[in-house]
Amino acid sequence: MSKRAVLYARVSGDDRGNDGRNLTGQLDMCREYALKHDCCVVAELAEDDRGASGASFELPQLSRVREMAHAGEFDVLIVREIDRLSRNLAKQLIVDEELKRAGVQIEYTLGEYPDTPEGRLNKHIRATIAEYEREKIVERMTRGRQLKIKNGSVIVHGVPHMAINLSKSTARPD
Repeated sequence: MSKRAVLYARVSGDDRGNDGRNLTGQLDMCREYALKHDCCVVAELAEDDRGASGASFELPQLSRVREMAHAGEFDVLIVREIDRLSRNLAKQLIVDEELKRAGVQIEYTLGEYPDTPEGRLNKHIRATIAEYEREKIVERMTRGRQLKIKNGSVIVHGVPHMAINLSKSTARPD
């Protein structure tokens, strides 16, 4: 009997221009994995959280995964790799445990983490690295924005624009 599978893919702001991380590429990899492992795909859920954080629990498709798991609608969640599920170790552990309690196993197309002490250690190490990467991305983005502001740009909706000195161009003699 084949396992019922849900495929989950997520992109975030730092995935722009990275073909291997786009939603289509992730779902393709998950479909191939499901086929190879005799899984019947019952849902494909794609999350574009650009502007949000992969560390957040407030991701609509991830919430749907959790609801479906509690309802017993599938047996395995297939995700490309750990950082696509979460870039926050605490969130990773909570979602992992929640799905495990619902009888759902998480499988990754790019990595095997058996339910052994060594497998869990390797998974936690990879999740910690994903969290570190997220923190470094935030640090670099903040530094970049500060540099743009220092060089005269104004940040409008996250996009730098050159500031115009209106006081000189609109000054009128008395």
